[in-house]
Amino acid sequence: MQHYIKYISILFALFWIEGCASHANFAQQYNRWVGYNIAYFIAQEGYPDTTFTLPNKHKVYVYEESHIVSYPSMGYGLGGYYGGFGMFGYGGDIEEKSCKLFIETDQKGKIVKWGSRGNACVR
Repeated sequence: MQHYIKYISILFALFWIEGCASHANFAQQYNRWVGYNIAYFIAQEGYPDTTFTLPNKHKVYVYEESHIVSYPSMGYGLGGYYGGFGMFGYGGDIEEKSCKLFIETDQKGKIVKWGSRGNACVR
């Protein structure tokens, strides 16, 4: 039994590290855009979903992405058609994954900073 716990712990650690690396890649990708002109960014990434202007005359370009993910849930129980112990695949969990990316530019169109919000901002 301890043998299985060891493997499960290693597997969990690998998934956790991969999740951190994915967000780090996301941040690294958009940090590289600071200083570039927004026209070049739009040519590479596509048109934004919305834009708005801040009181300091900076413009913010907003990119939104979302999707629904369904995870099967497994339950344990007694009984069934033949009786006995078994696993049943009833139900499921549904989660919405979303990411909103904000690209802020100065009055000349140069990207000055970016930000993100959501549970799926990874690359």
